[in-house]
Amino acid sequence: MKKKLYELFVYISLFLTNVSVKINSHKLCAFIIWLNVRKLKIIRSNSKNPKKILVFPKSNGTEDLIESFKNKKSNIIFFLLPRNFLKKIFSNFFDKSYETDYFTKLTKLKDINKKNAYINFLTLTFKYLENFIHLDGFISFNLFYYAEKYFEEVCKNLNTKFIIIHKESALNISEEAKAPIIYGKYNNKSLSYKISVYSESQKKILVKSKIANKKQIVVNGAPRSDYAFSLRKITPQKKIIVYYLIEKNRSSNELSSYKKSNWNKLYNQTLQYLFEFAKKNQNIQIILKGKIGAHTKDQFTKNILPKNCYYVDGGAGHTFLKNASVVIAFNSMSVFETIASNRNLIIPNFNNESKINKNILLKIKNKKYFVKSKKDFDQKVKFYLNLKYKNKKLSNVDIKTLRYFLGNTDGTSGSKLKKFLVKSLSK
Repeated sequence: MKKKLYELFVYISLFLTNVSVKINSHKLCAFIIWLNVRKLKIIRSNSKNPKKILVFPKSNGTEDLIESFKNKKSNIIFFLLPRNFLKKIFSNFFDKSYETDYFTKLTKLKDINKKNAYINFLTLTFKYLENFIHLDGFISFNLFYYAEKYFEEVCKNLNTKFIIIHKESALNISEEAKAPIIYGKYNNKSLSYKISVYSESQKKILVKSKIANKKQIVVNGAPRSDYAFSLRKITPQKKIIVYYLIEKNRSSNELSSYKKSNWNKLYNQTLQYLFEFAKKNQNIQIILKGKIGAHTKDQFTKNILPKNCYYVDGGAGHTFLKNASVVIAFNSMSVFETIASNRNLIIPNFNNESKINKNILLKIKNKKYFVKSKKDFDQKVKFYLNLKYKNKKLSNVDIKTLRYFLGNTDGTSGSKLKKFLVKSLSK
């Protein structure tokens, strides 16, 4: 009931935001925004005069903040404002064809005038917001979100700090080749005060594209993967399998040369093999972890799912690693978090995807994780379920993989990001 009431409140607020822009009332807009600002209560401050930061939340990005500051008091209080509010305002100045991340550079005079009007409205709105709450800075989780890209200019007008915690770093070969071109050609140079990235590889791409300079960028690693490292000392339950569902019809990434990745065959094969295993081993619990926008509960009715299989929709996926004796994942951050957590990893490779589609897959050098057939799948699952848990050291090949994609090989990225933010806001 609470959730439905909140959703209704946000719906009405967005409608009124739309009205406020149409009648050019930045005061009304500021008031509506203030009503929708929520304190991130899980992070506490120990300061009498804390820095107040407004965050435009995004899945995984918000988890990075929480992981960095959990159980640690600081001089920062974080507030959240749903990103839909900026998007709603943006839609009043631009049509839908401009609502594309990674392509934010405007060249036509009429478009530049629209951008200036958008920036001006936001500047006046957030200036008036100071009557309700004083803010010392803002945080976004991507350099190229279309509604947030121009907010860096708003912050320049407000004389405040815009900090990016750029959470994109896991790129495949095709995306890495295209990224410097897309970043630099289709986006203006970043005016952000500071940019935190996961890895040295992402920093090099940003510098090469000239979207930012070396002084702006700090490598802190992926804080949310700290949780995975902390699990290495915890023995998982022996009879739990977690399958992070494959995105079978994933739309093309803006950075990719490929129009669409179709993993439908692999998706169906993996489910088939897993369900057959479930029916033969009913003492095993199997969790199917879905992703919002890619999977729905309707896909898994009671008639389809074996009794010992459970579908979980949305939410942070890494929390399921704790009790997982076996993890099945493919071409996602879950692969790296599983390696970091010392859980037994299986990567479906039934059609030799790792070779045939290597340009559009995240490069995993350690081939021990791949399974090529149903027989191989069954044998590995059984072996891992009966294997006595041991906290093994990371192999050199896995260390290189984690360093490249996560920038985190020891679970200290959270403390690095915390120091980065405290230092950035103290200047």
